[in-house]
Amino acid sequence: MFYNIKNIKIDQVSKMPEEKPFTYNGTTYVPLRYISEELGYPVEWDSPNQTIHIGKTSEKSAFYPGRDLEYMNFQNSDGYKDYYSYSYNKNTISDNIGNEYNNYITISTGKYGDWSLIEFPLNGQYNTFKTTLGLTEKSKNLSGEAKLEVYIDEKISETYTFTGGNMPKNIELKLKGANKIGFKVSKKDSTSENVEIGLFDARFYK
Repeated sequence: MFYNIKNIKIDQVSKMPEEKPFTYNGTTYVPLRYISEELGYPVEWDSPNQTIHIGKTSEKSAFYPGRDLEYMNFQNSDGYKDYYSYSYNKNTISDNIGNEYNNYITISTGKYGDWSLIEFPLNGQYNTFKTTLGLTEKSKNLSGEAKLEVYIDEKISETYTFTGGNMPKNIELKLKGANKIGFKVSKKDSTSENVEIGLFDARFYK
């Protein structure tokens, strides 16, 4: 082990931490928290998941599918049950412009299905839902048109349409007093084209 690092420069400014960097077996080690925070990225240790978060972290006041909520119902037009997924800090998925997320809901129609619907229970506990809505990487070359309908207590609240090349967008929905929320993805035309919509960083607030 060699303490032979005399200086660290970040944007041409000397930034030497109190805990000295060192070299061991040809690899240089520097304090992660110090360097990250000097670059403007906060660091957080997630003890239950044994994970270091650098930069954006989960909001402590938010409730996430896969951690705090589980789905209550899934249906689609051709009877298959694997046309959805949701994850909290387990798997990673990309949107159609390459942004990666590890908190998400995806809903797809499959190649021959016309629609898919997933529902989550709210039980009147949540006031707001926020997400970044868009096509997943799998559907970035979508040639037709897809639609996402949001149902609150089985009534259509919002409708969003998608075509290839659409940018993801942030949405916010009011849920006060609602008992459940549903997301239904459908295709405009009955084609063999697969459609997958992502609700990225999907979260609820009380």
